Amino acid sequence: MQNISTTLKSIFLSSQWASIWLPFVITGLSSPCLIRWAPTINLFDNPRDSARKIHQRVKPLGGTALLLGFIPVLLLDGASPFSLLFPVLIVFLTGLIDDIRGFKPESKLFFQIIAASMILISYPMPATDFYLLPDLKISLSGIPNRIFLGFWLVGGTNAFNLIDGLDGLAAGIGLISLLPLIAVTFGHVSYLMPAGLAAALIAILIYNFYPARLFLGDGGSYFVGFLVSYLAIIILNSVSGPNSGWNLGIGIILLGIPISDTVLAIIRRARSEKGVMEADQDHLHHKLYRKFGHVTAVLLIYLPQAVLSSLALLVIL
Repeated sequence: MQNISTTLKSIFLSSQWASIWLPFVITGLSSPCLIRWAPTINLFDNPRDSARKIHQRVKPLGGTALLLGFIPVLLLDGASPFSLLFPVLIVFLTGLIDDIRGFKPESKLFFQIIAASMILISYPMPATDFYLLPDLKISLSGIPNRIFLGFWLVGGTNAFNLIDGLDGLAAGIGLISLLPLIAVTFGHVSYLMPAGLAAALIAILIYNFYPARLFLGDGGSYFVGFLVSYLAIIILNSVSGPNSGWNLGIGIILLGIPISDTVLAIIRRARSEKGVMEADQDHLHHKLYRKFGHVTAVLLIYLPQAVLSSLALLVIL
């Protein structure tokens, strides 16, 4: 019996399992605390952006719970966790300030670029490979690759923010996007971060799914988008084999729904008189919401993302 107890304790405290239960517990416990203390600390979503937001009532902001849950995963993952923590904090705080007080689009973009640049300076980033045909590959390296990776990180950050228009949508899409990355890294150290982020997202969905008791807010959606975009680069590179970069095509499939929604939004707004930076309620989730209601609209968007994530996993394998 003692041997069994010792074995279970060893498994429970191993980094593989701790990376799951720690973020789940911390995020799960932090979320109701934020709901309760939001009036005291004025941590509410500001529905001033009525052109994009469906909800008109203020709700507590839950992005902080995700951040708190993910910090232990960074400590478990590597010897230099602050190299990633500082950029993540910049992205998160940029969104949080925008939630509470409002931030000019140019200022938000500036700080997102700063965060992405810190990643590109702190880590040896892989080349970017894009396969047009099995035997025809375009590769980016050096400075052009760094510029493109910065664009990928900033674009992914904002893509998840744009799709965060219904309860549980951005968190659920982020979770589904992570599943192939978790599957291909199981048993390796690179498994810790996608598994930890997924565990935190499952915990937040308990409170964020319809009817939401708290919102991700811009801080939470930026946090999810930035990390999912970063993990796609790192993990796709780790499974691509020696002397290979990360496969951009698989990355686009993994983030298919947020990327598609963002591209369509840019085209739609560019054709309008309002401009690209002007929010609207013509996103896919808005249209599905008006036709089918909240829960059905979210599930209808989960479905194609699940198909795309399954396709990405098949391509990787």
